[in-house]
Amino acid sequence: MARTGSGKSLAYMLPLVQRLGGRHSTAFGARALILLPTRELALQILKVGKELARSWHSGQGSHAGDKDEDSEKGQNLRWGLVVGGEGLDDQFEMISNNPDVIIATPGRLLHLIVEMNLDLKSIQYVVFDEADRLFEMGFETALNEILHRLPSARQTVLLSATLPKSLVEFAKAGLQNPKLVRLDAESKISSDLRMAFFYVKQAEKDACLLSLLRDVIKIPINSGPKDGDDNTDDKEMKRKAKPKHSDQVIAPHQSLIFTATKHHVEYLNALLTTAGYSVSHIYGSLDQGARTQQMDRFRKGLSSLLVVTDVAARGIDIPILQNVINYDFPQGARVFVHRVGRTARAGRQGWAWSFVNNTELPHLLDLQLFLGRPLRSEVTQDADRSYIDSLILGTFERMRVDEEIEYARSLDDINHSLPTLREVMKRGHNMYERSKGKASPQSYKRAKDMMKDPKWALTGSEGGVHPVLYRGAGERRKVEEARKSLLQAVNSFRPAETVFEVGAKNSSENAALMKERRKALSKSRQRAAASELNNEPEESEDESDVAPEDSKLADETEIAVVFEASDKRTYRDPDFYLSHYQKDAQTDKGYSLRDGATFAEQARSATFDLAGDETIQRKKRHQLTWDKKKKKFTKGDGVGADNVKLVKTESGTKLPASYRSGRYDEWKSKTRSSLPRVGEAETPGRQSTFLGGRRKFKHTRTTPAKPLDKQRSDYERKARQITKRESSPGHQPTGQTSKPGKKQQKGSKRHPGKSFGKVKSELKTVDQIRRTRRVTDQRKAKNARSSRKKR
Repeated sequence: MARTGSGKSLAYMLPLVQRLGGRHSTAFGARALILLPTRELALQILKVGKELARSWHSGQGSHAGDKDEDSEKGQNLRWGLVVGGEGLDDQFEMISNNPDVIIATPGRLLHLIVEMNLDLKSIQYVVFDEADRLFEMGFETALNEILHRLPSARQTVLLSATLPKSLVEFAKAGLQNPKLVRLDAESKISSDLRMAFFYVKQAEKDACLLSLLRDVIKIPINSGPKDGDDNTDDKEMKRKAKPKHSDQVIAPHQSLIFTATKHHVEYLNALLTTAGYSVSHIYGSLDQGARTQQMDRFRKGLSSLLVVTDVAARGIDIPILQNVINYDFPQGARVFVHRVGRTARAGRQGWAWSFVNNTELPHLLDLQLFLGRPLRSEVTQDADRSYIDSLILGTFERMRVDEEIEYARSLDDINHSLPTLREVMKRGHNMYERSKGKASPQSYKRAKDMMKDPKWALTGSEGGVHPVLYRGAGERRKVEEARKSLLQAVNSFRPAETVFEVGAKNSSENAALMKERRKALSKSRQRAAASELNNEPEESEDESDVAPEDSKLADETEIAVVFEASDKRTYRDPDFYLSHYQKDAQTDKGYSLRDGATFAEQARSATFDLAGDETIQRKKRHQLTWDKKKKKFTKGDGVGADNVKLVKTESGTKLPASYRSGRYDEWKSKTRSSLPRVGEAETPGRQSTFLGGRRKFKHTRTTPAKPLDKQRSDYERKARQITKRESSPGHQPTGQTSKPGKKQQKGSKRHPGKSFGKVKSELKTVDQIRRTRRVTDQRKAKNARSSRKKR
């Protein structure tokens, strides 16, 4: 375990390449498996692994089962990528090429394992990158089947920036005598990361985001190139001869925006694009080709903003990224650590901007307990250090928020799809609020007290503006403070006259009545002031007026000599004191996989049943289940009643029948290939028959002859030619071959029962042979004359 950006990928990649020897093994079967939660992270790890193994210089040793080969060509490690969104045929071909290292996501790897019935007994090294995310409920089915097929004598490595101290939650990984290595456990996030938290209303998040991008981060409008610039022709790019690092021109302004759902991503993409920013977007259900294209545009600097869900929160290394924006505050401390870990990596500085609304404030208080940093509303003298050592919470300026709200609404006239996307986003956000986990009860209580406390000014007053908004604007801040003081003076103004006296004449009845009323109230005020003076205690002259001339203040050393400076009641022996709560309880709670889980999930994990599995299965076979299609009760567990067929794997896991669709058998029959068993020698020349993982194209299509049309004018002539050709001595019947000893075929295998017409025979008749011989003799007689030229 180590914090984000500390180089965990190299920590397991270097031992992996060293253990495999840095060279390819001719024995069939993969030797290393790397599991990752997202496709983008898998592509990144594949690139890092290839670059690392390319310059690896291995010794003269060989692997068990390898044959002695004189040529060193093709002995580098072979890498295989198994992710969703790619064609199954290409991945079948990749497995047949005998890769040494497989980098995969659990879902697609499970599909290949079940479809191809893969044998993983040759795996020696297994890596679970971002292990806490892999072992959550979403990948449970895939991991159970994968772990069942892995050998017990393997080396397993689990890595993450947020691993719990107790490895009980990772017992399903089959760990034997595990060793936990935690680096920089005290610094959960980077020491170069500066954080700012803004309290906003849910309806004003769009306006606050526009204000943050324009006034604080200062991303210029239309900062990226045009949409067509990334499709420039290769020849044109070569002619322009751009400088080496031209793809990072707008890197200081690049920002990553995290949202809750894909509906938020689509809405913010449309909103920011309409506002003039160059935006890329990624979410889980987006097509793999589009995801790769959007990520490449952001990496090359063609877009300045990347709007994503938590699919890009883990492991993605984007160079020179300085800003991360949490549009929707994460519900757990683990997610927050991974989100803000995309910036301030490898010694660089970065900023994390987070929006917090009323329902997300308890989660912020849980995060404050997890990080162990104070929550403040003001900064100290060292402003930059305050953003690192503490959590600064504030609000946006009311005037600027109102301006941005009007600007955001004016964008609806430019892009007419914004109102529809906004409504879809609101409905999706409501469902997200109902499904997300809860914070601790103490945090909810503290959040209510903070809302009532005028110190935080979270109810909309002008006093709680975040100090980062005034950073680098001294004159502007002075003008703003003068404006605030003027508004405060106007608001506190109380006129000396009432509404009855303003503009009224002295002879009016209302004015005379108010004068009499004012005289009566003035007498009561004088009596109240006199009574307060009489009730004040009198000070003794000895204490107030007389003071010794030679009295001096005692310093700390003199006080320590006379009095004991230590308080016995607050002393705690670190060896023997037992607190009422566990040490590092908040840290372990933040790292736990059950942090933020709903009550139903917690109750399901806390149940304990003494009944055996066989008894449960026996009960399921005899219980009655309502069949919606047949409109009656049926025996069994109802599997297949909804027309969804299931198949059972070797581990007993039930999967949809689409995981065993027969695609692999079709591929084998089409390519006429079969895989050797694990441990056998790989098929020789298998790698050379394919170019770039694709099979060479070979034309095998045949088209049958068209039947004669009786309406044609030359129908009779064509019919006579066909009849004459069929009656010729050298003509062969349908399906007969001219090669001796070969059996006659009744028809075509591809098109049984269809006639392809008569094939012209190349055998000559007796008359044709005689004519050919006579012509040949005449040519010889003509050319056999003596030459007139003398040699």
